[in-house]
Amino acid sequence: MDGPQSRWQSRANRCRALHTEYSLATPALRLYAEVLTFQCDVSRGFRQIVDPSRSLRDQIDLDVFCSLVPRTLPLAADCGPAPLQSAALRLQRAGNVEWLRLGEAALVAGQCILSAADDFFTRACLQPMAEHLQRQMPKVADQLPHICPVCAGLPQLTVLRPEGEGSSRSLVCSFCLCEWAFRRIICPWCGEEDKEKLPRYSAEECTYVHVEACDTCGRYLKAVDMTINGHAVPLVDEAAFAVLDVWATGRGYTKVRTNLLGF
Repeated sequence: MDGPQSRWQSRANRCRALHTEYSLATPALRLYAEVLTFQCDVSRGFRQIVDPSRSLRDQIDLDVFCSLVPRTLPLAADCGPAPLQSAALRLQRAGNVEWLRLGEAALVAGQCILSAADDFFTRACLQPMAEHLQRQMPKVADQLPHICPVCAGLPQLTVLRPEGEGSSRSLVCSFCLCEWAFRRIICPWCGEEDKEKLPRYSAEECTYVHVEACDTCGRYLKAVDMTINGHAVPLVDEAAFAVLDVWATGRGYTKVRTNLLGF
C-alpha cells in the first residue's frame, strides 16, 4: 500500500541500508536517516485536505510548520556537522518569530533565499506536508515544464525508469516531491538539446547514479537510473552520493537545486 507513512518509512529504510553499504556517505546518511524517520512521523499525523482551487504553497499551514521546527533541532545537534549544530542553537534561541520568517521565505517558488543550514530545517519540516498536499492536487496533462507543474518548484533530481525497450526520464520537485515526465535529451535549466554539450559522469562505486550536466548554462542535476538498480529510492539514493556533487562543482557546474543535505 502506497500510503504516506509507508513511503517515508521505505525512504528511511533505504537510507539505513545505504549507510551500511557505502562508507563514504556514512556521516551524511546517518543524519538523513534520522530526518526521514522524523518526516515519516510527521506524515503519520498530517491529514489536511487540499483545496484544488488554491495553489499548493498557499495551503501550507505555517503554524503547523512552526510547531515542527523544534523537533528538528535535536537531530542537527546530535547528528549534524558543526554548521548545522550552530544553526540549531541559533534557531532554538531565536524562537517562533524567526521560525515563521524562515517558513515564509521557504514558500517563495523558484529560488532559494535561505542559507544552507536554514534550508535544511525548513525542508525537513515542509516536505512531508507539501508531498501530502501534492498527491491530492490535479496534475496538468500533456505539459512537460522545467519547473514543477504542481507547485512551481525547481527540480532536484532526474529519474530514469524502464519503459518499453528503453527508459523514460522524469524530474522530481525539490519542494513537494512531485515527479513529472521530461524529455530525455534536453537540459532542464536552459533547454540545450545538443547531446555533445550535455556530458554525463558516473563513478565506479555508484554506476546507477550519474551527473547530467550542461556545458551551455553550467548547471547540473544527478540522475538515478532505475533501469540499472531497481531497488533504488531516488530521493535517497540521489542524496547518498555527494562524491558526484564534489566532482561536478569542482568542474565549475552549479546544481539546479541542492538536496536537503545541501549537496
